[in-house]
Amino acid sequence: MLCAMYVAQGIPWGFMTIALISYLTDRGVGDAEAGELTAIVLVPWTFKLVWGPLIDTMTIRSMGRRRAWIIGAEFMMAVSLLGLLALGDLTNNLRLLGWMFFIHNCFASLQDVSTDALAVDILPPEEQGRTNGLMWGSKLVGKGAGGAAMAMAIDSWGLTGAVWLQFAILMLIMLFPIFMLERAGEKRFPWSKGSARGVESGASVRSLMDVIRDLRQGFSMVTTSVFVVFGAISMLGWGIVEVVTKTLYTQQLGWSFVDVSQVSGTAALTEMIGAVLGGYCADRFGRRKVMAAGFAGYGVFAIVFAVFSNLWTETWFASGYLLLNPGLVAVAAVGYLSMSMRISWTKAAATMFTIYLTVSNIGHVLGNWFVGSLRDGWAFSYEQTFWTAGIVMILPLLLLVVIRQEEVDHAKRQLK
Repeated sequence: MLCAMYVAQGIPWGFMTIALISYLTDRGVGDAEAGELTAIVLVPWTFKLVWGPLIDTMTIRSMGRRRAWIIGAEFMMAVSLLGLLALGDLTNNLRLLGWMFFIHNCFASLQDVSTDALAVDILPPEEQGRTNGLMWGSKLVGKGAGGAAMAMAIDSWGLTGAVWLQFAILMLIMLFPIFMLERAGEKRFPWSKGSARGVESGASVRSLMDVIRDLRQGFSMVTTSVFVVFGAISMLGWGIVEVVTKTLYTQQLGWSFVDVSQVSGTAALTEMIGAVLGGYCADRFGRRKVMAAGFAGYGVFAIVFAVFSNLWTETWFASGYLLLNPGLVAVAAVGYLSMSMRISWTKAAATMFTIYLTVSNIGHVLGNWFVGSLRDGWAFSYEQTFWTAGIVMILPLLLLVVIRQEEVDHAKRQLK
């Protein structure tokens, strides 16, 4: 079920950040507009900071701690697409198009937080790395489908047809949380037979002040507080590259939006390999080493791409960059997710985990937005932009020196 929910998140992500943006840049949309639209549709992923305390304090406990939230969010993701369909083709009204997907992603981010909270509840520490790798890999399957398959759907049936296809897929995926229970004996629906099971089985509403108190305790140590800073700045480079590659390839290198979307969607295979490998290595060799390898590799690859700009017109080189660099992001992301889960503690562990993911999404969105300033405001060349992205991915790695999961383990023992 965890993997299915991540597929559901990946499809609209791939559609909006790959297929739709490539389609629009192919029609003449510039760096600033593409960056602003990408940022608008991804801003709701920063709302995790709101969703975390909400789902920690309220639920239908007899249906499980998280399952009711997952079902409700998935349903609203599908329903919000119907609102987009009612307005027709909005490709000539970028602001309204962005706000419609903004609403859709509000529910997508809520579904993401609910799914992550369930993972925090049920996964033992020794399985967190591998399972995060499988979950992230599943998201990449959805992202690949949202990028490559939806690009072909737009090309064949228009934007409306592609959105209808997404609606049908999301409704099918919603069957997973409907037919699976968190714990045996719980209710499938509010009107079904069953009762709450597990720890704090009777508590459907928890005091918000209790959650805030737990959060203060959780972030009172060096490891947890510094990791928040690391998360906020480590994703900037990814956000920059994500946008600038679209305008580079469609407006400077002569690629069509279908070409970009299909190669980027195919890169889901390298991302899956990176995610699964990163998850395995995180459990075996340590989370910090995996994060360092992924973030450093992505940054160095961006710099290498900038240095050899004379090869950008070579199909093998340009395609290779689109195919390989997502695998490095996947390694970094899985290491980050696994460390986030590992150092989330106290009874507000789900909210702590959500905060780590929220700040990383904020950094990602700021990177999207920053492209307009780099390219239009400061008149950076494409080479300089990739150099900047590479540097801002590598420098935050210095903070990993003071992030130690042993500090959290000691605090947990003291709490007991």
